[in-house]
Amino acid sequence: KEKLSLAKWMKEFTPSKYATTQTDEVDFAFIRFALNMAIACDVCPVQKQLDAGAPAFLASMLTVKNDCVVGPASMALAHLSLHVECKAPIAAAGGIVACVNLVNDNPNAPIVSQACKTLASVAMWPANKPLMAGKGAIKALVRAVQSVGPDNERIDDDALGSAFCGLCNCAEGNDANRNLIVELDVMKSVEYICENWTDPYVLASAAKLICNLAYSNVYTAMSCLSSHCDEALNASIKKGGGDKNPDIQEGAMMAFCNLSNNESNQTHVGASGAIKLAITTLETSDDPKVLRAAALACASMAHNSFVNKTRMGDQGAIKALLEVAIGRGMGGDHEEDFLDAKAAEACCLALATLLLNQLNQQILAELQAVEVFVQLVEETESMEVLAAGAMVVAALVPQPDAKKRLLCEGRMLPIEAAGGMEVLTRAKQWVYGRKSPPDWLLNTISIFGITEEEAIKEQRDREAEAERLVSEDLFLDNRAVSSGTTANQFQDEFFTHISLFREAVAEIRPVELDDDLVDMADKLF
Repeated sequence: KEKLSLAKWMKEFTPSKYATTQTDEVDFAFIRFALNMAIACDVCPVQKQLDAGAPAFLASMLTVKNDCVVGPASMALAHLSLHVECKAPIAAAGGIVACVNLVNDNPNAPIVSQACKTLASVAMWPANKPLMAGKGAIKALVRAVQSVGPDNERIDDDALGSAFCGLCNCAEGNDANRNLIVELDVMKSVEYICENWTDPYVLASAAKLICNLAYSNVYTAMSCLSSHCDEALNASIKKGGGDKNPDIQEGAMMAFCNLSNNESNQTHVGASGAIKLAITTLETSDDPKVLRAAALACASMAHNSFVNKTRMGDQGAIKALLEVAIGRGMGGDHEEDFLDAKAAEACCLALATLLLNQLNQQILAELQAVEVFVQLVEETESMEVLAAGAMVVAALVPQPDAKKRLLCEGRMLPIEAAGGMEVLTRAKQWVYGRKSPPDWLLNTISIFGITEEEAIKEQRDREAEAERLVSEDLFLDNRAVSSGTTANQFQDEFFTHISLFREAVAEIRPVELDDDLVDMADKLF
């Protein structure tokens, strides 16, 4: 039974007719060792495996001219690479070069897949990222992506998804690698795959790759858009089944956020259907990570963009963001509460930028949700929600002259009546208690402090000055003077655009061993 299980396992690695499968006693011993290591990765202390030289030995096994040996060894190395402590030793032992050779030349899709997984895993380690470029790993992974098609049996969905993971992790935190990946002309292949594939692992990994390529880099973001990757992301969410695959949704929303990194890109992405998709995601998803990504995408597309602010208001973004913020913003001690608060914080940031548009403020007034939102910010246990919620309150406070005109007319600010001043005071005390409050917070509190007596006095002074100027023929039109002495400055955004951008880390999907093989562990150790 043991030999049959091992023989079945070996055959899984060698489906190609070009595979080398002749084994002798030594090869069989290597196969047994590789199975031992594949199982030991989860049960044996990592330091013990490092002290025994497992990374170097497994990497050397990948150079054997027998696919029955290389396949199990590639799986064992991929499993070992999941441990943070092993990523640098694998690279130092020549594991990157060995895996690159397999990705380039091995005819068996399972072996290519395991090699891509190892490369994707070791690329998470910052010191390995330059090595991935220098030793040809990025070029090999790009070729794997570019070579997909019905005539290429070497790259199946598992290998393709793992290749995307590798490129994603190479691009994470490394601008040089981002530029290299784009210059290798991979974007057309990414766009084609996103529009035509249905495998969730492939689509999620591709979306994360686009996300990292566009991160804080105008050149690579424009390269993605010129290849229509924004439209491909729309297609990938639909092909992935929408809410059925939250990994695809989160990756795509993070990509939309990063792609919208300048005014031109914002307009392009906003016109591609990304706004409607983000709003629909906010309305239908129940995953807090997806909701956070969708809210940040809305905030990024709207930041300093009058066109996109108006588009979002017309398509229902205000209501969708409010519902998520109010429903998930209370905070708490549990992990679920923390994730919900992160989603609510992102929604508040999006609302803070959207409500700088007067038309969107009218939409909020029609929803009659100001008091409920203010109550949430007053009572939340999350300091992040309190800080972002205070921005929303500040966005609803007009400039000083507008406040004075309202007071002269005997009217009160709706946000003031709802308790906005108390929210800002709480934010100043709790969020900025040990550091200097931002200017927008201090200015808004000062606007709340304007009294009716001050407003009426200033109005009378303006009218008297206007009458004097007219009587002396120095000022023939007193309309501007009587309505206010100075023009109000347009209110700036409360946060920087770059603060919205995030990078993704693509976790590989390890292949599980059959129960018959796992049951052999006692005999193998």
